[in-house]
Amino acid sequence: MAIPQQDIRVTKTHKALVETMMNLLEKKTFQKITVNDICQGAMVSRSTFYLHFEDKYQLLLFCLQTERELLRDTMKGKNPRELVHSALVTVKEHEKAYHNLFMANIDLELLRMFQTHFYTAFAGILAENETQGAELPGPIPMLAVYYANGLSGLMMWWLENDFHYSVEEMTVCIYNLLSEIMPE
Repeated sequence: MAIPQQDIRVTKTHKALVETMMNLLEKKTFQKITVNDICQGAMVSRSTFYLHFEDKYQLLLFCLQTERELLRDTMKGKNPRELVHSALVTVKEHEKAYHNLFMANIDLELLRMFQTHFYTAFAGILAENETQGAELPGPIPMLAVYYANGLSGLMMWWLENDFHYSVEEMTVCIYNLLSEIMPE
């Protein structure tokens, strides 16, 4: 049975909303972005926005998931070190957007959403490793929280310190920290 494709109108609307959110984040903090701003930039009505997303937080989560999927698709067949490097390059290239998301007026709901995003990724990696016979040092939920909070904290620190360390230095450090769960 064939998997039904998403309606092209939905795809175009999502693309416009994601691009608008990312463009707005280059200019202002997440807290100052309104649904009206997003709708005007994407040229959609508020009712169309709410048909697709509950609020701007859900749109942002969709943006993060879209970025993760794009990164995963781009990195198929590449080693974990390259994956870490590409993620860091993306953060550096969108420095203003990430600063506006996480450094200006830190929002606890936003921070939790970011950590949950990492948690989901790590839980998947750990579960896959466990099914391949890896012996984990503890339960997957506990380890996923540990890695998610560690990585999100490190990324926040890197942003806060104006990228004091280069992408290459950060790649080596993060890869070394994650090498047990992301072997070559």
